[in-house]
Amino acid sequence: MKLKVLSLLAISIFGISNLIGRGIPIPYGEEQKIVKIVDLPDTEDFQLDDGTYFDIGKMYTISHIVWLPYSNTEPIITGYVDDDTYVELTAENLKEIAEVAKVEIPETASASFFDRLGGKIILGLIGLIVLYGIYSSYFGKDEDEKETA
Repeated sequence: MKLKVLSLLAISIFGISNLIGRGIPIPYGEEQKIVKIVDLPDTEDFQLDDGTYFDIGKMYTISHIVWLPYSNTEPIITGYVDDDTYVELTAENLKEIAEVAKVEIPETASASFFDRLGGKIILGLIGLIVLYGIYSSYFGKDEDEKETA
């Protein structure tokens, strides 16, 4: 029994010291997003050399911290293959595709609501909560004032 407790204690101390030494990782960086906006028919006209078919999508890059986007680039219309692969298309290519597939392709695109504003709103609320905590800790009532009141 004592051996189990001692070994558990040693493992937990080693694990805690390992976490403290590294710090808490905060994920941040940039991510390229490709989103399908128009579904094209799977015909030879829209087939790539490797046999896969493409659709019309929009591509933009978001900057994020803790998976919450705080800025993004202007989306461009591209050929959508999957979430990681795209085909560059010119304005002339887009017009030809619209005529052949008999679909309407938007001339401009925008990022999703969450990518444009959602992350900024959540990060702003977190910032306000942190500022309120700092304010209340410095300017809150002292214990001496509470006792006299």
